[in-house]
Amino acid sequence: MRPRKPNRPTDDAGELDVPEADASAPTRHIRLVLRGEPRIHRVDNFLAQRYGPFSRAYYQKLIKAGKVAVNGRPVPPSYRLREGDAVDFELPIQAPRIIPPRPMPLDIIYEDADLLVINKPAGVICHPGKKLTDDTLASGLIHHIYGDRPGVLNPGIVHRLDYDTTGAMVVAKNPEAHVDLSRQFEARNVRKEYLALVRGAIKRRVGQIAAPIGYNPARYGLMSTAPDALKPRPALSVYEVRERFRDHTLVSVVPKTGRTHQIRVHFEHIGHPLIGERYYRGGLAPDPLEDLMPRLALHAWKLTLVHPRTRKPVEFTAELPADFNAALAHLRAHEPPAP
Repeated sequence: MRPRKPNRPTDDAGELDVPEADASAPTRHIRLVLRGEPRIHRVDNFLAQRYGPFSRAYYQKLIKAGKVAVNGRPVPPSYRLREGDAVDFELPIQAPRIIPPRPMPLDIIYEDADLLVINKPAGVICHPGKKLTDDTLASGLIHHIYGDRPGVLNPGIVHRLDYDTTGAMVVAKNPEAHVDLSRQFEARNVRKEYLALVRGAIKRRVGQIAAPIGYNPARYGLMSTAPDALKPRPALSVYEVRERFRDHTLVSVVPKTGRTHQIRVHFEHIGHPLIGERYYRGGLAPDPLEDLMPRLALHAWKLTLVHPRTRKPVEFTAELPADFNAALAHLRAHEPPAP
């Protein structure tokens, strides 16, 4: 049986997570001139934030297809815009796909007029892919925020958690909050702290993992810290041991960078892959603890950001799900704590 392709990255900072349109469709020309921007933007992020409802990935396709120019010249997606730059680009004439709303139980941590913070369960995809379905978190968010109103394009998702990952996710409930939160994620001003259950007893109480992460040249969609990894980029994860057992460790992790599958790749790199890991486990056989918790033992525990309206720091905490708690209870009962 062919393994399921790994989920999209958790930390796509600044991406407006909305359906894609057909890049080959008829287009209309648009020009934007930067005036009074408070900070420097990448051109792909700028277009996604200011000219939705298409995502950053879609604008990257347009840029690579030569349909975006700055001051009359083609630029790469990473080009940094400056005051006075004129951006010319093409957008499809037809409307993007509409995400169907669907009633869905949501574990709401916090909600006001601008923000919705949920505790995402395992086994839920954040957004539909090429096949439009109504069983994703996006459909549930649209129904919760807008009801059955037709034609809603953007569910307000500003960051994602992988299919098996649980925990805190913030959602924007209006365009102003969406732009503000996207900027915070893009600038790495949002602090994300995860809980992970890993194999082996980590000896150091606190530590950091600094290892560049690139694309695995042998396996499409996977990442690697190996010397032959393609396009490696600096990556840093800071961890603290919360509980140490004989053969396992509960750690809290703060990724200081936002690389694809960063926590999973980094803990494989130091020889302590996550419980439930199918791809990044260093050739190890399945762990017996996975009979209790067969999915990835990764939980987005705390999320700290600046509220887009009040401009005050706010912190949200997501409780651990039942299977994660059951695995910890088993370890506490059957594995003596390591010294």
